Amino acid sequence: RAALLRLGQRGPHVDVGGFVEDYPERKGDAHFCFVPAGTSPWTNHLYESFYAGCIPVILSDEYEVAFAEELDWPSFSIKWPEAEVGEGLYQYLEGLATYLPHRVFAMKVALERHACWFNWYSTDPTCSPYLLIHRKLARLASLRRSRSRFWNVDEEYFGATNSHEPPLAFAHLRRPTRFKHFEGEDSNFTYLSSENL
Repeated sequence: RAALLRLGQRGPHVDVGGFVEDYPERKGDAHFCFVPAGTSPWTNHLYESFYAGCIPVILSDEYEVAFAEELDWPSFSIKWPEAEVGEGLYQYLEGLATYLPHRVFAMKVALERHACWFNWYSTDPTCSPYLLIHRKLARLASLRRSRSRFWNVDEEYFGATNSHEPPLAFAHLRRPTRFKHFEGEDSNFTYLSSENL
């Protein structure tokens, strides 16, 4: 953060400091918004940037962005190494704003387009965080391959309609365990016997 505060001394076009009354307006007027780590790698400054319309510059090495598999984060944000915060960062951002304004504009358009993915009150059925969470869960479920609990056995016999054997999925219910035993048999565990219940 000390390096960020030094950047604030570059002039009135760089605004770094404490809380001010017109904080949202200042963010809305900015091309870029610094997103340093807080007390943890996560910080709400990132999500504030979406609604202020300033391109987030993430300065938190350990921060893992949400929905990285679904969203094209490089199209609307910058992630800069914490150790390199300083003159190099200032020159890079100044160069973008001065010599590549079309790229800055494209990133702002992409930022606005992606804001609905972080809006928990979004009424757009095709763009909301709930939809991304649902996709993520569906992808995880598809990765869990169904696997047979048994192999090299006659599965047609076990569980067949004309068989007295239960399906293999319930095979574990046919054997005694420390918590149950068959009717008419004595338990191997005296603490499970009827006298002790």
